[in-house]
Amino acid sequence: MSKILILTVDGGGIKGIIPSYFLEQLESASAMGLPCYQIFDIIGGTSTGGIIATALTSPLLSNGTEVVEPMTASDIFAMYKNNGDKIFVSQEFADFKYVSLYYGDDGNGNGIEPYLQSIYQSYSLNDAKNNMEQVLQGRTKHVFTTSYTINSSGGVVNKPQKGSDYGPYLFNWLDASNPSDDYLVWEAARATSAAPTFFPVANLGGGQGANSQANERWALDGGVMSNNPAIWAISEAFRTQLVSSLSDIVLVSLGTGTYPGGAGLVTAHQGDPDPDNGNWGEAPWLASDLYDLTGVENGDGAIIKIITEAVQLVSSQQILGLESSGLSYYRLEPTITQAQSQMDNISKSNVDSLIQTATDYLNGTEGSAIFTAIVNELTSIIDSNSEVASKKQLQ
Repeated sequence: MSKILILTVDGGGIKGIIPSYFLEQLESASAMGLPCYQIFDIIGGTSTGGIIATALTSPLLSNGTEVVEPMTASDIFAMYKNNGDKIFVSQEFADFKYVSLYYGDDGNGNGIEPYLQSIYQSYSLNDAKNNMEQVLQGRTKHVFTTSYTINSSGGVVNKPQKGSDYGPYLFNWLDASNPSDDYLVWEAARATSAAPTFFPVANLGGGQGANSQANERWALDGGVMSNNPAIWAISEAFRTQLVSSLSDIVLVSLGTGTYPGGAGLVTAHQGDPDPDNGNWGEAPWLASDLYDLTGVENGDGAIIKIITEAVQLVSSQQILGLESSGLSYYRLEPTITQAQSQMDNISKSNVDSLIQTATDYLNGTEGSAIFTAIVNELTSIIDSNSEVASKKQLQ
């Protein structure tokens, strides 16, 4: 069996500009020169990574004109660089902390939902798959975004069922062959990026308004359970029967930057009114500015930040353990500062600093070595597959 090439992209809000820069460089590498949908067999993402995954593989509308070609990595990089204010639209009364910081839809065509709808219009996941197979004849065979369902209809559920009423859910091409799972592309992108406190819970399907006719569900950002979707990608490779062993897989995993200080807290002494030695109840964990490992104030909600870091670190550590079974695994992720780690800091200065960090990482010793190894392996596999295809045509 030929190697299956997988791309996964982590969550991280505006930090998605980092992996989009990496992909821009990958698409333009002299040894490649191909769009991502001609490079990878499976593409998946969480949150901002889910937006990237759908953008790389779905037909779209540009200036009102249908375009069967998905966005290039350069298009996506420009989107993050220039259109952050169209995604992060501040919600009225958010300062009182009773509503999400940013609109899903403000009712006047602003917010993350109208923005995603303007790009994908009424294209469904099954439309994207058919477009890939029949029109583009691309390499990508499967696409997914992660999410977590908290309700099926919004009301009381007497006998909750896992999958429909609660639990992890993947918006994906395989299941989209069933009309009840054939969500619109914008819904898949909206659900995976519905970060609690930042955006309202995503209400999808059910046939109301701009929603699809798929099953109704209320969903949260996939980052609440899998901020790094790489393990899901491996699972999907087997579920779709594209692979039969780990040695069939080459996995390229892109992070949005890691801030090591945010992965822990100072426990010995926080200062009044918070108790020393980690003896914290609800108020410190949820409302205090607990100091991170480097002594920088977190801002309230330290427990949420710890959980977000934890689910990302777990996936990376699990995958490292699978390499001994033949998995080829590459991970690109630069170290960022506490200021850069804020997922909603769309200021030009922060965006520019994230771009500079991504650039410096690929030019540095670690990033350059990993990137070169990725290009070399992907090129070798793609060239090998092309030779096999040419020989079959000649026969």
